[in-house]
Amino acid sequence: MEDLFLIKDIPELSAKKFGSKIALQMKSGYTFRSITYEQLDDMTKKIAEYLLHLGIKKGESFAVLGENRPEWAISYLSVARTGAYVIPVDSMLKEKEIKLILHYIKAKGIFVSPRYLDLINEIKDSLPELKHVISMDEAEHTHETPFYFALDEGKKLLEKGSHKYRDVKMSLDDPYVIIFTSGTTGQSKGVMLTSKNISYDIIYSTKLIEVKENDRFISVLPLHHTFEATAGFLLPLYNGCTITYARSLKPNEILEDIKDSQSTILLGVPLLFEKIILGIKREIKKSLITNTIVNGMLAIEKGSKFLLNIKLGNPIFKTLREKSGLSTIRLMISGGAALKPEVAESFESFGFLLVQGYGLTETSPVVSVNPLHKYKHRSIGVPIEGVEVQIDNPNENGEGEIKVRGPIVMKGYYNNQAATDAVIKDGWFYTGDIGYIDKEGYIYISGRKKSIIVTEAGKNVYPEEIEEMLGESELIEEVLVLPVINKKSGREEVGAIIYPNPELIENVMKKNLSEEEGDKELKEIIGKEIARICENLADYKRVKKFDIRYEEFPKTTTKKIKRYLFNNYTISD
Repeated sequence: MEDLFLIKDIPELSAKKFGSKIALQMKSGYTFRSITYEQLDDMTKKIAEYLLHLGIKKGESFAVLGENRPEWAISYLSVARTGAYVIPVDSMLKEKEIKLILHYIKAKGIFVSPRYLDLINEIKDSLPELKHVISMDEAEHTHETPFYFALDEGKKLLEKGSHKYRDVKMSLDDPYVIIFTSGTTGQSKGVMLTSKNISYDIIYSTKLIEVKENDRFISVLPLHHTFEATAGFLLPLYNGCTITYARSLKPNEILEDIKDSQSTILLGVPLLFEKIILGIKREIKKSLITNTIVNGMLAIEKGSKFLLNIKLGNPIFKTLREKSGLSTIRLMISGGAALKPEVAESFESFGFLLVQGYGLTETSPVVSVNPLHKYKHRSIGVPIEGVEVQIDNPNENGEGEIKVRGPIVMKGYYNNQAATDAVIKDGWFYTGDIGYIDKEGYIYISGRKKSIIVTEAGKNVYPEEIEEMLGESELIEEVLVLPVINKKSGREEVGAIIYPNPELIENVMKKNLSEEEGDKELKEIIGKEIARICENLADYKRVKKFDIRYEEFPKTTTKKIKRYLFNNYTISD
């Protein structure tokens, strides 16, 4: 086993190795605003010193909220250097959800980008533990502590001989980050990850995806997302790569940033890659002549692959790749949700390498990834070295719940031993995913044991969370939240079956409407109520479709709805 490392030491370790090389950059106007490895080390130790001077201690919590930008990365690493827990907050969450997380974790402070500063100011008075709000803004006129004020104060402290950051003692087994898998109720679970978890995942993931010092990452996924935080942020920094933060999620700006930065590696969720490949095909179809030529070239490429096992996509479509703006990309990695095999195959036909991996927040996150020299598009790959993956109680087809054991498995859920014990047994983490392993050791996902809903952007939605909120309504007697398939994308969205308050049903029936009119009125009333309640939820958690039922749900002897009876239920359009 290679030497593991403390995450708080990454800035210093990398500064010694890579010095004046650019670590982080983001386009501003026509040029890039860049930060070298030496500057990253200098800035994070100054801010860490300032935070320690404010009284932040090991084991306390300090949050980070904002869009992808160099200051987000600097904030995260600065908190890590203090020994306090880093709390990355999902920027898509609503005010109530963010407030509940900060309250639950007793956050002492927060780094926040200007975009979310007003939101934090609205809730901070109701959070007595929240003492420090630091804006990721350069401007001195901000009414909170400006980012560069913290830097200046840290510099003064260091010049006076204060070096508290050097005295922070941590072990590989100490949690340093807590990532919330869900965000609005007391059921939210904070995944505690250690330096051992993350550093092991970084080192041994790199062996499978072969990251090199001259690679350049384009950062598109939100940094609070565990996949991006480990594989698209900490991993490239440890390996001396340059990270470019995309200015926005607009496809044209992402492509411009890739081209201008000469990016070589792109991490994304399936939805991103589906949009890219559709964009390429759309451009081809604009020209009848080009379309005919490309179709002929695709036939040649497929024939060469099938008959000769030769991949001609790279040389054949060189011009097309250059026009797409992706010519410098050598590797794309998909995670967060299941990737359609045909999407990966389409990229391969055009000469791009797109492979998928698998992981969970609780596993740091990477469990497996497809080896670049021998990938299978329908598989989630093979486990990284030193990680065991087994199928629990397999059926006659070899399918069962996937369980994982190894250095990447979380420390546990913050302040929730019961939830921890429910998923970690004898060192094995039970994922809730159903799958099988082939003779060559490649893992395949075939379903899920958990009721979790995975949206098209790879977001996890916990039905119980939505059910609890809807169930508080006086108009709703019982509710069951379940996934519905979006016909356009083929991906999951949030749906619900509602049993309204019997009194409401009776009041509608008293109007002597026709059955069709009564159904319509009842659905309108419940629809407005769902919309009202969902205003406090992130967009991806909101109920997109629902059905009305006129009787109670079937229940177990302990009065729990028999969810499994609705596994194949289809909500009407």
